[in-house]
Parts: sequence; structure tokens; C-alpha cells
Amino acid sequence: MMIQSDETMPRRSGQQGLWVLAAVAMSLVLLASCGDDDEPNDPSPDSGTQVDGGVTDSGTPDSGTGSEDGGTETDAGTGDGGTTPQTCGPSEVICKEQSIDKLDLLTVVSTGNMSEEGTTSGEFLSYVDARAGGLTPTMSYTYVRFTPQGLQRVQIDDQAALGSTEWDLAFRRYTMRVNSGTSGASCVSVAQTAEGTTFASVTSVDTAWTFNKEAWYDNACTFIADDVLGGALTQLGSYFRYEGCLAMTGKVFVIRLADGRHVKFEVVSYYEPSVQTACNDTGSLPSGTPSGSGQFRVKWAFLP
Repeated sequence: MMIQSDETMPRRSGQQGLWVLAAVAMSLVLLASCGDDDEPNDPSPDSGTQVDGGVTDSGTPDSGTGSEDGGTETDAGTGDGGTTPQTCGPSEVICKEQSIDKLDLLTVVSTGNMSEEGTTSGEFLSYVDARAGGLTPTMSYTYVRFTPQGLQRVQIDDQAALGSTEWDLAFRRYTMRVNSGTSGASCVSVAQTAEGTTFASVTSVDTAWTFNKEAWYDNACTFIADDVLGGALTQLGSYFRYEGCLAMTGKVFVIRLADGRHVKFEVVSYYEPSVQTACNDTGSLPSGTPSGSGQFRVKWAFLP
């Protein structure tokens, strides 16, 4: 029988210790590798919580599917450094049948003329013939969208427009409506600037503004009328005051489009310009002169 000497025992013990240390090291490497595999699957604490937040009028457009125009008009005037713009819609319009009846929404596409009359760079003066056949309209609203080249017509009738995200703004007679809420499937919304604000003084978006969607019906489909002429209470309705004629208030609005751009907007006239001046100054229309009512001239520009 071989007897281990005092010299061989420590050497073997040392070798066993090295094997133990090696095994421990390998275990630590395996544990670290497992941790790295799991980390990418951990959701971020903020993931999916800050897109909508349940707030529709906070100054950030609702998130949703891409716009139907392929995003070709969303790069100009955004000041967003070329990032992909946010879009919204389509959404379901509540009280649709009630709106069709109450607002006399038709299926004949408007043929009213449109043109650009402004000459100031970056600022538009757009003419829109919103007469729609007369006091009892025979045609739909004139539907438009804002583009870097001016207002662009969208060939669509009233009833189809309720389910479309292609348009931003609609005109007929004295009524203007934006595409959101009870008016359409998009999320175009409107903020009113403070009384006395001039068009030139609005140069950027104010985070204090509150943007509202169209809501001339409540959830019970009870109609909400304006307190002037009894029509639908629209977000742009305060562009005029009624004193025997539609006098302009000079109110400046800011319209937030579905792609996140902002437009400052003022209605310059509802009648022919000389008639509008007389109405603003005297509260009545000049006698013996056609008023040219239902022919809008609106001033607007994209905000950075």
C-alpha cells in the first residue's frame, strides 16, 4: 500500500482547488450569459404609455394609421427636422344620421370656384366660393386641405366626407367645419387665440392653447346650436358677429392638422370685400348692391 507523503498531499489539494475555482468561474459566465438573453425582452417602463395618454387636446396629435395622401404634404412647414409626422384616424363619427338631416348633408359634389389671391411669401389669401347653389343649398360643402401651395380641393360629397380623413376644412354658406368629432373621421382641431391677437403676432405654437374637435352633438345626440343664427356650434363659428349682417371679428384661430402641423387662420371676408367693409363699419349691407355672400376670403399660414 502506497502512503501519501506530506509533499504530495498539498500539491493535489492545490490542484483540486484550481478545478473548483474553474468550475465557479464557468458558472458565473453562464449566469451572465442568461441575464443578457433576458434583457432585450424586458418592456421599457414607458413603452406604449405616452403616445395618446387618453388626452386628445393636449397639443399632441393622436396616434394612428398613416394619412391617406402618403405623407407627401407633411414635410413642409413642420420644422420637425425631417422626422416622420404623427397622424390619426380614421375614427367613427357619432350621430351621423342626425347630422345628415340637421345640416342637410348632400351627395352632390360642390363645383364652387377656388383660387389663391395672396402675394405675401409664406402667407396665403384663399378665395372659396361657398354659395353651394343659394340660400337653400343644392350642393355639398366645398372640402379642402392645407398644402404648401395653398388650399387644395378634395373632390368629395358631404356624406362620403363623414368617413374620410383626406380633407381638413369645409365651407358652405356661412358655416365652416373641420374634420373631427361630429364632422368627420380625422382629428383636425382648433384653438382660439386671446381676444385682440393679431395675425402677424402669432409666430409659434403656444403650449397654453387648448385644441378642440367638432362637437355639435353630445353623446345622447342632442343638437348643440350656436347662439347667433341657430346653426351647428362649430369651432370656427366666432369668426363673425351678427348685427344685421355678418361682420368680421378678426378672430385668429390656430388649426392643428392630423399630421401635426399647425396653421394660423383668419377669415377676412364673407361678402365681396367692399360690401364686407361696409358691414364691418355700419352693421348693415349697402343698398342696391349685391352682397356676394358665401364667398370667403381667408388668410392663413403654416406655423413653424
